[in-house]
Amino acid sequence: MVDEHSMRVVSAAVGMYDIMERKITLVESLEKKRAPFPDLGAVYLLNPVTSSIVKLLEDFSAGKSLYGNGVFLYFLGRLPDNLLNEIKTCRPLMKRLMALTEINVDFLAKEERSFTLDMRDSFSSFYLRKGNTPIEVSIAEKLVTVCATLNEYPHIRYRQSSGICTSLASVFHLKMDEFVSQNPSWWYHGGPGKKQTAQKERGTLLLLDRADDCLSPLMHDFTYQSMVHDLLPMDGDRITFQSETNDSTKTEAKDVLLDERDPLWVELRGKHIAQVIETLSTRIREIMSSSTGSSLGGKKSGQGGNMSLSQMASALKALPEYREVMSKLSQHMHISHECMDVFKNEGLLDLSDLEQTLATGKDDDGRSPKMADMIDRVEEAMMRMKDPKKRLRLILITTISQGGLRTQDRRRLMNAAELSRTDAQTLNSLEVMGLAVFASPEERNKMMAMLTG
Repeated sequence: MVDEHSMRVVSAAVGMYDIMERKITLVESLEKKRAPFPDLGAVYLLNPVTSSIVKLLEDFSAGKSLYGNGVFLYFLGRLPDNLLNEIKTCRPLMKRLMALTEINVDFLAKEERSFTLDMRDSFSSFYLRKGNTPIEVSIAEKLVTVCATLNEYPHIRYRQSSGICTSLASVFHLKMDEFVSQNPSWWYHGGPGKKQTAQKERGTLLLLDRADDCLSPLMHDFTYQSMVHDLLPMDGDRITFQSETNDSTKTEAKDVLLDERDPLWVELRGKHIAQVIETLSTRIREIMSSSTGSSLGGKKSGQGGNMSLSQMASALKALPEYREVMSKLSQHMHISHECMDVFKNEGLLDLSDLEQTLATGKDDDGRSPKMADMIDRVEEAMMRMKDPKKRLRLILITTISQGGLRTQDRRRLMNAAELSRTDAQTLNSLEVMGLAVFASPEERNKMMAMLTG
């Protein structure tokens, strides 16, 4: 049994096949109505929050028992004392309880060397904060589970002038010290015990404030992973693309997961899109040029050069012994070509050149263009954009890169952008993060006076 959050944690790390291999016969959602299995033991993996504990206790309420005598409780992070006491009061559960453990994995292991705390809605609270917030406490507790998993008791580094980082560092330090004192058998790299002396030094936790670099996430990047997430519709790690059917007369939607279980994705995701397409094309040509491929017409059909997607689909059908490899290559070729279609249709080559010139203050020839010329280019680019979110993105890049805009330049771009009230508020919210929206305080004050009458 898993709740919604723990299901995301599990799904990020392992697949259903891996779970079944460990003799788990069924995975069910704690929040949904479930059929009883009185002859089977139950393993609960839960987020240690009130809502999940309430659902757990409902499974063992008076006169009701969904599962057999063996019940194992595992919590992603620290179980608060008040919730532990709630569990203790449930006698039907206590009679069946075989284990209760905090496993410290309250994070999503998205990649081999990266993780996320799965807190997408927490961003604004940092910059609208007054003192320590529950969000900061939650982030600190989740970071403790990361460090506990990695056996790290890190030094903490941050920019002292950042109130957000200073506060988070303080809360994390307190929570980490509490964890260490409550778990005397836990060891960490660089510590005094025997296990860690031969390993490595204590790690460092570096806390960064998004306000230190708002520009980078807005810029277009042309590595494979960046383009897929930026340009194509995705649902988490799932992407849908159009693949040719067996008779090659039409296409059908095909869902795939782009995650650590796809070795080709892992290999290519950090490479430039042009290199990705070249690598995929080369490998398909190599298969077609193999002895088996040659005997089936690979060379005869003139496929030694660039192959179209339809030719690749034909190659897939012609080489059954290479079907699995070719299917994966063809899949990524489709996805990378979809990225390039968007790249060409939206003129992203010229747009990225404009973005880079704004960000660096230099053009391709190393010259510093006049600001008036840059405003003209930005205005022209926005006039061609149909999507208001893309216009907002460009005006954000322009405003941030220039350290604020003059009133007349801002007015021109706002007119060209035709932003909604919400998008205009997003632009003005840069000031909440300590960034300038106007080129000078005087211009800002003048504009505010005009807006307030």
